Formats: sequence, structure tokens, C-alpha cells
Amino acid sequence: MLETFIQQWLVMSDYDYAVDDRFVQKARAYGVDFSEQYVAIVVEGNRNHLPNQRLAFDLDHLRRVYIFPLTGVHEFLATLPEHALAGVSRPHFDLTKSIKEAVFALALTSPVIEEMKIVFYEDVVDLAQVVEAGVAYPQVEQFLKERVDEEVQVTLWLYGTLGHSMSELSDTLHVHRRTVQYRLDKIAQLTDLNPRVPAEILPLLVSYMRLKTAVIVPALTAQLQRIMSDFQRQNQDVATS
Repeated sequence: MLETFIQQWLVMSDYDYAVDDRFVQKARAYGVDFSEQYVAIVVEGNRNHLPNQRLAFDLDHLRRVYIFPLTGVHEFLATLPEHALAGVSRPHFDLTKSIKEAVFALALTSPVIEEMKIVFYEDVVDLAQVVEAGVAYPQVEQFLKERVDEEVQVTLWLYGTLGHSMSELSDTLHVHRRTVQYRLDKIAQLTDLNPRVPAEILPLLVSYMRLKTAVIVPALTAQLQRIMSDFQRQNQDVATS
């Protein structure tokens, strides 16, 4: 019953259906208040080890969606297993929008960097909006994909988004400070864009984000759409039977 309620909630938010009194009463029974905004958290990991929460459903065999009001998010994140990854949305009245933001944030996580195991969409929203607007640097993307390995790409991303000093970044990456400098120099050499120059790091960060999200975000968004379509089809079958 609860999973059906969440599916109906998704459909209503995505298609902007009117909410009738009966559905509002059902929502209250599940602790949902439509006058509040909700945060979505998409968690990737072994589902057998993921926390059980009332407002949750499986997106696929690797990922589960959790829905929270504005309170309880950080407490929940602290309960995640060590190897789990999580993308966290901003709060919205539109549940589908929250889930899509969380999916986007999840695509930017990394299992090998502690600071990247959980990504908040709020922290990357400016770059995300640039990417979602269709801004692209195809040649830079190609250089990153073909010439720059994952470790160097992650160094670039953390350097450009965390604002850490070289010493702080070397601690985060567990490498020597000179290694960080070498990686940044390598990017400048391979792409002709210096990540230390603000005007030149933007194409690098946008290209990195596009590479990270290009496959997984459309795939998971399509899976979310299938869940909603299946629910609608089942309801139509019941109505016509």
C-alpha cells in the first residue's frame, strides 16, 4: 500500500494532477504533509544493508530512493553503510524534481574519496544548471575522456569545487602536495586550459560533470519514468476491467 501511495505521489507531482481530499487523507496517514517540501536521497549500495525507512522505494537493483521532510536528512545519512554512495536533492514540493536532482548528485559521487561519497545537489547547482542548459565543450570533454585518468579528473574536480588549499587537497586525496601540483600541471599540459585560472577552469569542470552524468542520469531518469508509467498502466487496466 505504501509503495502504491509513493508511486501515485510521483505521478501526481510529475503530471501536475490535482490532489483530492481522499489522497490528502491517505498522505496524512503516512505522515506526509503536502504543504511541506521534501528532500529525495538516492542511495547506491547493497540493498540488503541499506536502512529501512517508511517513505522509500527501489529505483533499480542497486539504488533506493528515500524521501524526507526538511528534518532528519543528516541523521539518516549518518546511518548509511560505509561503502554506500548517496545523492541528496534540494527540498521541493515536486517529488519528481527532488528525485531527479538526487540522481544527478549521485552521478558525481566516488567510492574512493570520502568527501565524494555523499554529494548534495545544492553544492553543485550552479555547474549543474550550466550543464542542463546545454553548455558543452566537446573538445575539452574528449581530451578529459581520452587523455586524463580518473585520479587526475577527481583532483581537478575537488580543486575546483571544494576551494581547498594544496595542503588540504593533498590530505583529502591522501597524496603528497607535489602530486596534486603535478596533476594540475598535467591537465594544463594536456588540455591547454590552466585549472588555476578561474576563466579556464569552468570548461574543465563543466566537461567533467558532463562526462560523469552523461550515461547514468538519463538511464536512472528513464527508470523512474518507467516506474510511473507502469503505475499508470496498472491503474488504467483496473479501471477498464
